[in-house]
Amino acid sequence: MDKIFKVGVFGLASNEQNTLGSIFKLAASRSRQYTMVSSTERETAEMILVDADDADAQNEWRSFSVHHSNIPVVLVTKNAPATATNEVYLRRPLTLKRVLETLDKVTIEVYKYVPEAVIGGEDVLDEEANAALLGAAQSAEKASRTGTKTLVVDDSLPVRKSMEIQLGLFGMDIDFAETGEEALEYIQKTVYDIIFLDLMLPGIDGYKVCKEIKSHKLSKNTPVVMLTGKGSRFDKLRGTMAGANVYLTKPVEQEKLKEVIKEYLPNAVSS
Repeated sequence: MDKIFKVGVFGLASNEQNTLGSIFKLAASRSRQYTMVSSTERETAEMILVDADDADAQNEWRSFSVHHSNIPVVLVTKNAPATATNEVYLRRPLTLKRVLETLDKVTIEVYKYVPEAVIGGEDVLDEEANAALLGAAQSAEKASRTGTKTLVVDDSLPVRKSMEIQLGLFGMDIDFAETGEEALEYIQKTVYDIIFLDLMLPGIDGYKVCKEIKSHKLSKNTPVVMLTGKGSRFDKLRGTMAGANVYLTKPVEQEKLKEVIKEYLPNAVSS
């Protein structure tokens, strides 16, 4: 599902704003897109670009941020610091690669938006998508841990990798099982906050694993999200009867995954 992020601007010469507009148009075919909002609509923006080389622009932004401090900020400058800081910088001159890589980083780290990490998808990724996926993986590794314990049960390596990135961005600690038998070993010794369970597994299938999870004293109250390539009503009914709390059909859209996390782990989703 495509998403368009609104970008507000403080400062920047007209030629730079025109460059941004052109870059956003060139990137209009991507799943992750951007559009500039007018100065009167900046409070609706999902990120703000501030000209760090313009004192007036910085002062205007500081006044604005008093009431809108929740909007992430990107500082546009000719001389970005050589060492890492907590701020996000976009270095001049503005090029397509620099702009998209920087804004993509914000959408990944702040909004946990990673359309490249499709759960159960089989699309071949291009160079740009692979770069975004690598950036997401690095952000997931650096994310602050929340103490949330998650078990992912799936025999597909790409699915496990996708879940590692997407759940990692929420600061979750994740255990992985490739078989139903392995999953049952995990629930014997660990209490999980949520379990993602594939339907089609080697050995014990997902239905039987779900029944075991729901009958075990440590995991009977743990939400189980069943992941499957099947989408028939009968399959969903079987999953529900086995005790599954929700059923997601692969490939899973990221927004649907985020909705599930928000429902069962509301403290994990801030946006």
